[in-house]
Amino acid sequence: MMNPTSWLDQSAAALDSGLAAQAAGRLDEARRHYLDAAEALFNAAKQSKGDLKAKRIAQAEDLLARAEALSAKAETPPAKGAPSKPEPATATDDKVAEWLVAERPNVRFDDVAGLDDVKEQIRLKLIYPFAHPDKARKFGVKSGGGILLYGPPGTGKTLIARAVAGEVEAAFFSVKPSEIMSKWVGEAEQNVQKLFKVARSHPRAVIFIDEVESLVPKRRDSGSTVMQRVVPQILAELEGFERSGGALLFIGATNEPWSLDPAVMRPGRFDEKVYIPLPDFAARRRILEINLKDRPLAAEVRFDDLAQLSDGYSGADVANLCRKACAIPFIESIQTGVDRDVERRDFESVIAQVKPSVNPKELARYEKFAKTGE
Repeated sequence: MMNPTSWLDQSAAALDSGLAAQAAGRLDEARRHYLDAAEALFNAAKQSKGDLKAKRIAQAEDLLARAEALSAKAETPPAKGAPSKPEPATATDDKVAEWLVAERPNVRFDDVAGLDDVKEQIRLKLIYPFAHPDKARKFGVKSGGGILLYGPPGTGKTLIARAVAGEVEAAFFSVKPSEIMSKWVGEAEQNVQKLFKVARSHPRAVIFIDEVESLVPKRRDSGSTVMQRVVPQILAELEGFERSGGALLFIGATNEPWSLDPAVMRPGRFDEKVYIPLPDFAARRRILEINLKDRPLAAEVRFDDLAQLSDGYSGADVANLCRKACAIPFIESIQTGVDRDVERRDFESVIAQVKPSVNPKELARYEKFAKTGE
């Protein structure tokens, strides 16, 4: 028969796996780990007495609640910033509906931490003419068009694209390059046509493609005959909605802007190129506030100090630091039965182990591209 310590070790291991799975978005897997952790805690509680037994039962019930919350998540309305229920594609081709659906994002620019200069660039270049088409026509300002968001990974490019759609209340099409590509002659080009056709069928639409460099790479660097056909097709579609003046935005995001085909960077394609840098002090502080909201923080924990300590980390990095720091006292409480607040030392411990995902050499290359385009 296992002793309480063995059950606690098993619970802690399952909990750690559950937290990692949830952070990665694997909710079913996370739920199973939380249930395993709860079961192990209940077994430990059976071999405990008094307050310690009650504490372990309460912790097990907390894990069961976590698991139930993950089960119910799909049945509840989306939280602010989460993907809304997909709308069916409105084009007549039934095959389109199998891989292409539209969302109605409820995230806005106010939900994006920092990046005020970036948001203002996008407002001036895209959102204002898109949201006020009559005035845009009066002053000869084009509404719609293409924009490229580039910068280090984890800086919020996808969130910004969703916020653009939310700001102008547009249908949002988030498409992976792998969903467009096909080894069969002509099929990839047809998928590109379907994408733009379905988007044009909505009064307002935003097409978003992440890792766009894999869809429109430099053709001289690619030996793929598919690429040789797809790149011209995308360029033709971009030029088509440029001429039509329709309310359609095409947003590409990339961590490797230097890998894109130069033809896609010309006017009438990606007219605007916006650099999404690492978050500054104010943005990191806001990200910390968002991710540590309602957490039991010790009085010594100051957001200004943590924002300083996390200099050089991306937004995704900072969110990850928060998750890992909060997990330390949580796991301790399960193993010892004693609760404590999240302390500064927890953050310092995580920062000592988890380095920024972007190194100075990579950051210098992004900044050079922002200045020279090379």
